[in-house]
Amino acid sequence: MTLKEVRVVLDILENRGMGNIIYLGIPYTWNPQKSFEIVNKAAAKLMQRGLVIFSPISHSHPIADHMDEKLRTSQEFWMKQDTPLVKASSNLFMIIITGEEKDGMTLIKESKGCQQELKIAKENNVPVTYIII
Repeated sequence: MTLKEVRVVLDILENRGMGNIIYLGIPYTWNPQKSFEIVNKAAAKLMQRGLVIFSPISHSHPIADHMDEKLRTSQEFWMKQDTPLVKASSNLFMIIITGEEKDGMTLIKESKGCQQELKIAKENNVPVTYIII
């Protein structure tokens, strides 16, 4: 898998001197395991470029395996975990997934979590950068 356009985004960020934490969002419920794999690869590539990345899916997906089903699938519970991290981030990177049955922007628009993350970012003046994978 390659990360398209990431080099351009990284060059922009490096020129801005952004060295703070970047929150890495991705649509999840359409295919949790595939989202987990995609976001982990993306996070690894971004981190190898020197960026500080927080990936809530990378963090929470394995933890959820040890939780009861009610919390594991609770949007409210996970947004309580993620909201302070979106607010504290210097940038929100939102992954646009390509090569799937649905268009990547459609997946983002249909994702309650992505929509909430984007709303929180906007309300807190956290810049949003879309990256295509």
